[in-house]
Amino acid sequence: MANHIPPLAALRAFQAVARQGSFARAASALNVSTSAVSHQIRGLELTLGARLLRRARNGALLAEAGVTEEGALLLGAVDDAFASLGEACQAVRARAKRRPMLSISANGSIASLWLAPRLAAFAALHPSTQWQMRALESDQGPMDDEIDIAITRRRRGAPREGDRPLFSETVFPVSSPSLRLVGMPAELSRHSLLQEEHEASREKDWTTWLELLGAAKGAPVNLVRFSTFNAAVAAAIAGRGIALGRSPLIDDELASGRLVRPFGKWSLPGSWDVVIRARRGVQRDPHVAQLRDYLVGSAKAAGEARVQ
Repeated sequence: MANHIPPLAALRAFQAVARQGSFARAASALNVSTSAVSHQIRGLELTLGARLLRRARNGALLAEAGVTEEGALLLGAVDDAFASLGEACQAVRARAKRRPMLSISANGSIASLWLAPRLAAFAALHPSTQWQMRALESDQGPMDDEIDIAITRRRRGAPREGDRPLFSETVFPVSSPSLRLVGMPAELSRHSLLQEEHEASREKDWTTWLELLGAAKGAPVNLVRFSTFNAAVAAAIAGRGIALGRSPLIDDELASGRLVRPFGKWSLPGSWDVVIRARRGVQRDPHVAQLRDYLVGSAKAAGEARVQ
């Protein structure tokens, strides 16, 4: 059917003549010569096999043009078609000017303590894209079209296809420097022990650490439980007790001096690996690839710095 539609230039010339009422004014509006408009009209009428503009008795086109019945029928359709094309073109231009919005997810502690500052730094370097960070407690990865890239946890040594490693966690006691702890086992009984709820991870349980640090068996302890790691860390920063910190999530707090390691180099490996994965269909999106590479590089650099 498209093959039977006359050229758009001819239709535009016809619309201009019909609306302007003369060939001269139509030519001026289109910024072409009068003869060019006349040529387009003749070609259009020949293609359609119908007269679209009124003529004098001798067949010559009238200087002040009016449309025939066939011309009126075509003019309405041409007006509608060009109006629709104009709206579509405007919508395309507006869409092209908008920056794409992409979503990244992570669980609450990773999102707030590790991802947020790095995502903000990346966004400053790449202003052509908008990123939305979503804090989720699920560790399933991007399962639907709403999430483009996800940072998620996997049991250590159990990666899945499509995962790229970010970091492994290391656990150790932390506290505010205001407590002035010197790393003595007796201090564990004098301060609240801030316990994050965990999923069968012995390194995150104070029972493991009381034995490891040499606390007296049966010594009374004040255990305060929190449903999130963020809450336990916040209480530690406020000087309300000793928490079990997870590096690299608390590396920035250690670097700033808001948290310290009162028991020196004592640490245990975490039970989880943290990986990054992209939703199927967006792996090759340059924005997704750039962010993924940036985060992998950031985690690698931080890990190398800790080893040194």
